[in-house]
Amino acid sequence: MAAPAGFPTLQPAMKIRCGLTGFLPCGDIYTGSTLFGLPFGEGSLVSVGDFEPKLDFKMRNGQDWFRIDADKKHARATISGMAVDAQGRALRCIAEGIFDLNEHTLPLITGDPNAKSIPFGHATEIMRFECGHEEYKAIENMLFASSLRLVKEESGEIVAEIAISRIISGTGHD
Repeated sequence: MAAPAGFPTLQPAMKIRCGLTGFLPCGDIYTGSTLFGLPFGEGSLVSVGDFEPKLDFKMRNGQDWFRIDADKKHARATISGMAVDAQGRALRCIAEGIFDLNEHTLPLITGDPNAKSIPFGHATEIMRFECGHEEYKAIENMLFASSLRLVKEESGEIVAEIAISRIISGTGHD
């Protein structure tokens, strides 16, 4: 079914998979939120389907500044990451997200050793990229929406899996 005139649609574009390397509590800040630093390490950023430009990057590093609202119902994330392709060309990933906080998400987000994986359905993000290399420059003029889940591996490592879609502008006159 096509979207009604004027409404944007989504095109599946890429997936990110990357390990979180720590939960660093910063305490309650001036906004009334509880701030955590969530650094992440290596991973992958790969295009899917017919999305262009084709992407095959290694996530190198980044951080997620995660603010838990004072009412403990939602958390807000501000994310910045770096990825590099096989030729050493880097791009910057920038995202802002909102997470539902509940019995599924809170244990994993706060580092509870008994926490389990979180399915998709509890977090959304708006994402954009900065990259001046000609082959990838087109993604600077696109916006993306994503859904995220956190997976607790058997080793105990926490891995973020992010499904990312390009936002396509709506069309029509109505």
